[in-house]
Amino acid sequence: MKKLLLSLGALAMASMSFAQNNPGWIGMQTQAPALHYPYAMSVVDANTVLFADHALTSATDSKNYVTKTTDGGATWSSIQIAGIGTGTVGDFTAVDANTAWLISSGTVAQNGVWKTTNGGANWTKQTTAAFNTNNTTGQSFANIVYFWDANEGIAVGDPVNGVFEMYKTTNGGTNWAKVATAPAAAGDFGYTHIRFLSGNNIWMGTDTGRILYSPNKGQTWQAFQSPAIDFGGVTTAGSFANLAFTDATHGLLQTNDNEVVGLWKTTDSGANWTEIFPTGNFYGENVGAVPGTGVYVSSSQEGASYSVDGGQTWVDMEFPAGEAPYGGTIQFINSTVGYMGGMSQAQLTAGPVSAIYKFKGQFLAVNDVNASKAKLTIANNPVGDKVELKSTKEIATATVIDMAGKAIKRENAATFNVSNLTKGTYIIQVKYTDGSFENTKMIKK
Repeated sequence: MKKLLLSLGALAMASMSFAQNNPGWIGMQTQAPALHYPYAMSVVDANTVLFADHALTSATDSKNYVTKTTDGGATWSSIQIAGIGTGTVGDFTAVDANTAWLISSGTVAQNGVWKTTNGGANWTKQTTAAFNTNNTTGQSFANIVYFWDANEGIAVGDPVNGVFEMYKTTNGGTNWAKVATAPAAAGDFGYTHIRFLSGNNIWMGTDTGRILYSPNKGQTWQAFQSPAIDFGGVTTAGSFANLAFTDATHGLLQTNDNEVVGLWKTTDSGANWTEIFPTGNFYGENVGAVPGTGVYVSSSQEGASYSVDGGQTWVDMEFPAGEAPYGGTIQFINSTVGYMGGMSQAQLTAGPVSAIYKFKGQFLAVNDVNASKAKLTIANNPVGDKVELKSTKEIATATVIDMAGKAIKRENAATFNVSNLTKGTYIIQVKYTDGSFENTKMIKK
């Protein structure tokens, strides 16, 4: 996939937040086999992370594994997922180091929800989520499972008799009840693990670009048509899409059609979308959100970046020295705890890749875009050897960002030397002493 690199365009001049301490990633190796990558990840807390993996077709070991840490990534262990036969792991969710569920998509016996209570050593089929029964007609196909806690969860499959097959449980999956209000199909089907959850809100994508949305843990549903052609590339080859939401209403949609990347935003839970033409590197394979901050993170096999202004401006994130930038699935649980998938024991042309990445730094909450601006200006724009920033607020720090989204200079002053910068256009992002932030454009002559 290709990153999306666009010109400055309509630069958002809103007051906004900025990540501190050069946000980036700490590379970690796990015990997963070579060329395995995190497919579905659960970041339970600051210390506990579990993920189910998939393997590249070139991997020697093609079996599925669960890999976990209980000490914040200092040590990792991997265990083969046994008992589901040749079924493929379609989704995975965990609530602690021992308790997790997965979706297995395969034959009648394998298709459905499985649970472990010993960290993945053993798995038990939960048969009251009756995907396997309906599969005798060749229709049912389990796609998604998610648990909010040890008791309450939801499982979703493809349509049967014109209605998406959905089940809910309130006792950890001992008993699953069919959701009577499940949405009707429109000649479409869902995909494994293509879902995003924020609080009680659920979003899922289908092969026709529709979004199925529930604001209440799956009790009621709405359907929206999105700009995406196909969320998973089965019906329309080469077409993929992903969703991320910072709250119940604000979200981003990343589309990728034969490596032509698009970015869209919504302010009404996905009912309507407006295209964004971003500045910097938006990496168009994965997109995630940082809860409680309004920050988005994007990644691909070429790197990772973050946005604090609703997807308009993207800044590259740092990778470990000597490693090739490479990003997979993304999950954050707060402003300081987040992980991103890598590739186990992988060597690219540009260098080695870590099996998984742990976030370093902190994302501050984004200020209200309607807040009063400080009217940041540059006194001598275009600038020569020195830049002089002017504002009605006291400036604490100033960061110079190039048009590729890379932070190249950070100063604790309003006036500083830029003689080493080449001619061109830059973004200056300042942090004020009251904690607010603002952007302006600088032209270096």
